[in-house]
Amino acid sequence: MRAEDETLVNATRQGRYRCRRPGHRPAGAAARGAWRPAALLLVCALACACARPAAAQALGRDWPSERPPRALTPRDITFPPYQVQTLPNGLQVVAVLHHEQPAVSMRLLVRTGSAADPKGKLGLDHLLASLLDQGTAARSAQEVNDAIDFIGGAVNTGAGSDLTYINMVVMKDSFETGMRMLDEMTEHPAFSPEEIDRQRQQIASGLRVSLEDPEYLADAVFDRLVYGAHPYGLPDNGMPESLGGVTRADLLAFHEKYFVPNNAILAIVGDVTADEAFTTARAVFGHWASRDVPRERFLAPPASARRVIVVDKPDAVQTEVRVGHIGIPRNHPDYMPLNLAVRILGGEGSNRLHQVLRTERGLTYGAQAKMDTLKDSGDIEAETNTRTDATGEVLRLIVDEFWRLQRERVSDGELAAAKAYMTGSFPLTIETPDAIAAQVLNVVFFGLPLEELQTFRDRVNTVTVDDIERVARFYLKPDAVSVVLVGNAAAFTPQLRRIGFNRYETVTLDNLDLLAVDFKKTAPGGGAGRLGRTPLRNRAVADRGAGAVIRIARYQPPPAAPAPPPTRGAALTAKALLDDVIAAKGGLAAMRALKTIVATSAATMSTPTGPVESKTTTYLEYPNRVRVETTMPQGTQTQVYDGTHGWVRDPFGLHEVPELGLREMEASLRRDTVSALLAAARGDLQARLLPDVVDADGHPRHALELSGPSFDPLVLQIEPDTHLIAKQTYTVHAPGEPTIEEVFSDYRPVNGITVAFLAEVRTGGRSVVQRRLGTIQTNTSIDPQLFTRPVP
Repeated sequence: MRAEDETLVNATRQGRYRCRRPGHRPAGAAARGAWRPAALLLVCALACACARPAAAQALGRDWPSERPPRALTPRDITFPPYQVQTLPNGLQVVAVLHHEQPAVSMRLLVRTGSAADPKGKLGLDHLLASLLDQGTAARSAQEVNDAIDFIGGAVNTGAGSDLTYINMVVMKDSFETGMRMLDEMTEHPAFSPEEIDRQRQQIASGLRVSLEDPEYLADAVFDRLVYGAHPYGLPDNGMPESLGGVTRADLLAFHEKYFVPNNAILAIVGDVTADEAFTTARAVFGHWASRDVPRERFLAPPASARRVIVVDKPDAVQTEVRVGHIGIPRNHPDYMPLNLAVRILGGEGSNRLHQVLRTERGLTYGAQAKMDTLKDSGDIEAETNTRTDATGEVLRLIVDEFWRLQRERVSDGELAAAKAYMTGSFPLTIETPDAIAAQVLNVVFFGLPLEELQTFRDRVNTVTVDDIERVARFYLKPDAVSVVLVGNAAAFTPQLRRIGFNRYETVTLDNLDLLAVDFKKTAPGGGAGRLGRTPLRNRAVADRGAGAVIRIARYQPPPAAPAPPPTRGAALTAKALLDDVIAAKGGLAAMRALKTIVATSAATMSTPTGPVESKTTTYLEYPNRVRVETTMPQGTQTQVYDGTHGWVRDPFGLHEVPELGLREMEASLRRDTVSALLAAARGDLQARLLPDVVDADGHPRHALELSGPSFDPLVLQIEPDTHLIAKQTYTVHAPGEPTIEEVFSDYRPVNGITVAFLAEVRTGGRSVVQRRLGTIQTNTSIDPQLFTRPVP
């Protein structure tokens, strides 16, 4: 999609080159080998539904393993010696001494890219970069190429979102000659009219082909969704019509504005001494005059919000899928742990997405997730393609994996595998002068200390499971993902409603406009609602500085879709909605006065052999003691948690609850509606207002997330008229478990507390338990012996 230096590690968002040609698990602790607790208080979820069909389990058992081989023991590596100097004209020069080959790599990077393209001139910088080696003031394009060939050199140029570059590699005996040619192309490009027309036609022709390519379209629409009006969301290469408006005068003005030594970095890596490198740099580039460079400022990308764009390509037999949201810039202090977290989600070394989508389900040839990090921002993106009839299932599984990574601690093995890949592959990135130059420029460009290259392995290995858990909970937004689906819309959109994506926007391929807010070509006028880059006028801006230029895009929110959510009004905040929910539940005073609950209920549990009826009595003593007695056809089971320990008695005997089960018991007690609301009112849990959701019947609801330290996020869906909780979703700690949904209805008042007498538990989109409350008593005395572990 974007023409970037593919060896400049993570410097820009380019590098999107992919190779993607495209038995029953019984319920119960004994069968699963792991504790599965009952849902507490008024929801009985004692039966665990089949998490994977028998065929899928057999498939995972019988097929050869697709896991990568175990990493080899890391060998010691030493980064070559280097020195850094800044010339009097402001040019930063980095010399890295590498004498293994008689070659020198010279990379000159200018700190401006396609993000600085003027309004109406998208693609200007990309076009400019393609012309840098196509003739100079003293030589034609053919003469430049002949001169480079004569010395056995190689040159390439390009542009990214934040940078423009010229790279040259020569043999050592042509070092100074190569440097002078590099200077000539940098300072004095010809921009001849015939070369401008030729390059423009080539780029425009490639764009027209790309605009028919589902992969390109999915990436381009995803960028627009995530970055909104920020220039990162616009096509780096421009559009055919915008390229047609770029003139030679535009190219000269852009070059004069940004191509100055104090806005550039030169990396010299290879078979030279530091003295040779700096002496030659001063001799060749010392005359280059410095000038003030305007600092570009842009509106920040929008906050993550759930939005689904479907690009209809009726002749497609598969669907391109993109799921993700805004991320962090490259120089962010959490870059390393978040990078590892995303690698566990879908990168080299672990890749949960590939494991689930390909190895277990056979839904795709490959899936990955990556974190693009730029100068001002970044994004986190999962991507794959699949057959049309599996689109909904693939989308649901991807979002589930985002939730699982956020709510469930990763294993030591997963983290170790991701670390091993990163540390093991690092030596490959510094084997040649060209590769070393790329690494050096990457660090210097983002203002990072060069020592980071020497300490890379140490910085990777210091990341812990706690670090992964922290960044996953803070930065991942599975409830606010941007989703792009490119394929045969008529064949897969009916699946979206079934997986909870009830609102989506569809645009046909022939009506797609990547610059329009709603992605649709406008009627008369052609430009209303399209994104552009305009200077900020008549607005005071703090810390603008001399020569600062601030650019702002005209961004209009998308038109309302059918069945819009209720109007919140400016006054509705997370705190206001929380107060409404507490009031609907009965109020703080009534909830604080609630000390005990004794309730009976009947439940129907779905199992592979058919429905199973059960009767349950629950004894709950706030804040943290519970006893659940369940009678089923095969016998009676009692589960008890006394605040510290847990035990189970069933027809097979007396069992201790393992550590994982204790954690889930504690989590279940904290998820209890009364406990969670009181904790949020005290400030122990943070309440966050989420985008409104629409249920399968088109009924809108408010959404509120409660989260906190050691508390997995609990998302409440709230009826806008009554403020009663209609549904809550969460993920349990057990590895591989999907999101749990509890649906509540038939609310009745019980001694000042509003209680749901009907509840349904769903997992993996299927109903597993339906519970009907019988009797309920509050603040009644409970015998302490009920919570005492019996003698075996």
